Amino acid sequence: MAKIIPEYGIKYRVMKLAPEKYLLFPISLVKGEGKVEGFQTSEELLPYANTKEDYQNRYVVDSIFALDELEYIYDFEGDEEFLTSYFMDDHKDTVFFVDTSKEDGFMPRNEINLRALNRQGADVSLYMDESIPALILNEKALKELTDTTDIEEIRLILEKYKRLMKTFKDMNQKKGVTKIHLKNGKVDSIEVDRRIVEIPEKKIEPLEVKKASKDISYQGLRTYLKERIFGHDEEIDTIAQKLYMNHTAEKGESVESILLVGPTGTGKTETVHAACEYLQIPYVEVNASNIVPQGIKGTSIEDVIAQLYESSGRNLELAERGLVFLDEFDKLNDSDLDIKASVKNILLTFTSGGTFPIDTDRFHFTFQSLMTNKIYAGVFDRIHEVKKSIGFGSNIGEIEKMGTDEELRRKIIQKQYFSQEELTRISTILGYDDLDRDTKRRILLSSKLSEFAKKKARYKRQFGIDLIADESYVEAILDQIEKSATGMRTVNNVVKRSMDDAERALLEEETKGYKKLVLTKETADDSKKFDLL
Repeated sequence: MAKIIPEYGIKYRVMKLAPEKYLLFPISLVKGEGKVEGFQTSEELLPYANTKEDYQNRYVVDSIFALDELEYIYDFEGDEEFLTSYFMDDHKDTVFFVDTSKEDGFMPRNEINLRALNRQGADVSLYMDESIPALILNEKALKELTDTTDIEEIRLILEKYKRLMKTFKDMNQKKGVTKIHLKNGKVDSIEVDRRIVEIPEKKIEPLEVKKASKDISYQGLRTYLKERIFGHDEEIDTIAQKLYMNHTAEKGESVESILLVGPTGTGKTETVHAACEYLQIPYVEVNASNIVPQGIKGTSIEDVIAQLYESSGRNLELAERGLVFLDEFDKLNDSDLDIKASVKNILLTFTSGGTFPIDTDRFHFTFQSLMTNKIYAGVFDRIHEVKKSIGFGSNIGEIEKMGTDEELRRKIIQKQYFSQEELTRISTILGYDDLDRDTKRRILLSSKLSEFAKKKARYKRQFGIDLIADESYVEAILDQIEKSATGMRTVNNVVKRSMDDAERALLEEETKGYKKLVLTKETADDSKKFDLL
């Protein structure tokens, strides 16, 4: 039986301002367990703040963290009561305004920090006094501290300053930072080896829309994909349509998400890679089952965003229009870890279009996922129902048809991977059927991703030799692939291994004027057996 990890969340009072417009007021810290159906405390089951229906309740729960996550975030261990009260202090002055009126399901959430509104002008400076970090408060910041009569709140403020000094000391040791000046809680300037790096206040400006390149078109993307991915023509048409519309969307226009469902080795990952290559957009690929809430050891969605930002050359606008590919999306519910419920909520927020503050040693920025391309993929083993062929010599299963978007949604819900409400966040679901033998043959010989096709062009250019695959070689390679559990994913490795000795022979006997290199069934079984003619 899985060990239940206690979690803490903020309980919010829902206040209706107008039809489909709400305010969330933090009222208390609650302890319990995050489940699919809601946050279970010892007294009640509270809904998450995820869907339109959730805001019809009097109370909702959000900002959920386990105790060890809080210890990691605040770098403080050993005092659960203090740590949780500190967590609540960080959230008690933050009110959210939520608009649920969007027909596409996206519910923008705006943060209103009441404390920040009341504490303007407080300055804090940190500097190194020999090897010891020191802190200077201006009159406003000092008055804030001395006017506080609650000893617990004084403790919280001092603990924040303690954390600030620890962070500053780390930056001093790693980057040579000698002074930091903060204004209104934000970095105003940094001194590094006597040089001042000014950090201008970030102005919120309308997104400058990146128009599609003249060389990028729907037909161009569709053709590019079909030259590389075989056996899924209708699915490629839809993917090209959705991604091109996403690519040309302007601010306020919808960006659609896609879920690819099908067996391993059918081309899901290759489709995503090829699309990003054609569109020339930054992308990140990550195993969804490895995602954890921020603060726990592992990969958080904030880490994924940071990787996307890096791959964009630290261009925030470009990163926000990039692509995140989450593979093994079906594994989110196939885990005994209690944190997976909160992970799923985080990912669904990311899908709908959320705001994610990114704060690392290297950079600080706020990421909006509304315009980001999101493609998810998974095998979804439990939905597969392969029927066996009946008849003479029929020992291979019939090719399974994944079905339509509607059919796949029904199967995924029936097999309890995701609820209907959760699947509404994903615009399009496409099935990647298993590949028949003829399609595998075409991939092997003709796809622009095929190692055989690449070698054929390379040998002709470099050695003036025609690379010929005897039919017996093709059949033997296909037999090897069909015995593997990874489908066509292994094809290029199998081909390269079978050709290693032949390639070495070409290099050793380059001057002998051979015109053909013929690969046979014997080559597939033993790479030393081939014909140079």
